[in-house]
Amino acid sequence: MSQNSQYQHSIEIVEKIGKILGYFPGYRSLHADGRFFKGYFKGNVAARDYTRALFLQGEEIPVSVRFSKGGGDPYANFSATVGMAVRFYMPKGMVSNLVMLSQKLFIANTVEQFLALLEAGLPTEPGGPVNKAGLQAFLASNLNSAKVFKMRAESLAPVSFAHTEFNSVHAFLFRDAADEVTPGRLHWVPVAGIKGQPVEVLSAMAGDVLFTELASRLSRGTAEFDLVLELAEDGDPLNDATALWPEDRKRVVIGRLTLTDTLKEDDLTDKVMNHDPSQLTDGIDPTDDPILQIRRGVYEVSAAQRSSVGRGACPFAH
Repeated sequence: MSQNSQYQHSIEIVEKIGKILGYFPGYRSLHADGRFFKGYFKGNVAARDYTRALFLQGEEIPVSVRFSKGGGDPYANFSATVGMAVRFYMPKGMVSNLVMLSQKLFIANTVEQFLALLEAGLPTEPGGPVNKAGLQAFLASNLNSAKVFKMRAESLAPVSFAHTEFNSVHAFLFRDAADEVTPGRLHWVPVAGIKGQPVEVLSAMAGDVLFTELASRLSRGTAEFDLVLELAEDGDPLNDATALWPEDRKRVVIGRLTLTDTLKEDDLTDKVMNHDPSQLTDGIDPTDDPILQIRRGVYEVSAAQRSSVGRGACPFAH
């Protein structure tokens, strides 16, 4: 898919997500409920072997981080899927995003497959429940999606954002100072270690529990994540967000993120905060992954819709 075609079907995708998950004016179509935090990032020497990206050259770079719960309902409790969107504030007003999930993979690898999945899950009547029979039929004939759904269903839920690994899902092309390109995926690995719990335990807790836990943690100290580059080898798919690479792929720590405090939305100069994962900087290029390519259009449609209406009064949604 070309960069110019990433806007195709964006409106249709956002509309179908709303029909399945519900419409919540003023909120994101997905990851509707989130909180902002602030801190800084510092790349290390190893990063320069793979990329000339400015935020990875060793200077201390301010960041904002939006942690979020999965789904489109800002009133819902947490599930096993949470998100982490990091924005790097570089000199001269330049910014770049890294958007990751606690899950390792996406649920479709082409725009057509994603649309077919959404179509299969549409309620049989307006406002009705998800069409489970339709989804089962879809998964029976789309084994790559079925494997991802199974993996997600078997995954543990977080106990804290500070104990959760986040994954870029997509591959990117890392370009060094000599213009040499290395394909890879990125991961945020918590320095405090990875911990999980059964989904039913987390979902029974208050709807803001992970946000308040992290805020309390930061009132006593910091929370840190290592940025890890997973290097692709020949034959590893670079355009399939439903495919894992072998576990033995080399991983290199290329920097560390330190969270220091909460961040109020009122203090953000950019009130929309559209965390488009394809908004990158020189030294990191997108692949031709069609799901990555379409995300800019989907994010912009969602941002336009939530910016044009008032937000409802949800006690946990920010």
